[in-house]
Amino acid sequence: MARNPHFKEDVSGEQKLIEELSIEIIKTMGKDMVYLPRTLVNEDKLFGEDNTSKFSDGYPIEMYIQSIDGFEGEGDVLGKFGIEIKDRITLIVAKQRFDESVGSYANISRPNEGDLIYFPLSDGLFEINFVEHENPFYQLGNLYSYRLDCELFTYSHEDFETGDSEIDTTESDRQRVVGDVTVPLDPSGVTAGDNDYYEDFVQEDNIFDFTDTDPFSEGNY
Repeated sequence: MARNPHFKEDVSGEQKLIEELSIEIIKTMGKDMVYLPRTLVNEDKLFGEDNTSKFSDGYPIEMYIQSIDGFEGEGDVLGKFGIEIKDRITLIVAKQRFDESVGSYANISRPNEGDLIYFPLSDGLFEINFVEHENPFYQLGNLYSYRLDCELFTYSHEDFETGDSEIDTTESDRQRVVGDVTVPLDPSGVTAGDNDYYEDFVQEDNIFDFTDTDPFSEGNY
């Protein structure tokens, strides 16, 4: 069967029509998100990462959730350090809208791997793992959207100063839970590597018993 003769390849007017329809669909069926560009503070040139990076701005923009049945990924997994949440989500954002709402302000030409997406409905932050710019593949000879493959963000001492209280509390809310007791990662005056502090904390709350009467202690061989 031949193609529709009313639509032709590489015609700017028809490409513009497809782009506007794509934007309208995302605005109608999508959700409001916040895009957070990552700023590297002390980049490791060898590994290309920076655990002290910061997020200083947030840009509201609508995105379509391609994974309409819910979060993808492995879900909640019981690991050696407790419950690990490995939710994934696939988002579609219009190229024109990204340029208007994010790119022109943040001075970036495309979504970048490592940047974050704040999803208000689940109050979650998702990190962009991969950006696909050729899906859908050249409709009428042009590209109109980005597909963002994202995974639930794992906090690692990043600094949040976006001015949005719901996002910035991520830094203070990320805590480590030992048993039924919540331990702040960095209490005042104590660093995450201060073993004496955590050893005293654990002993005071009787979470572990390292005395000789404990059959599992190091002193009983």
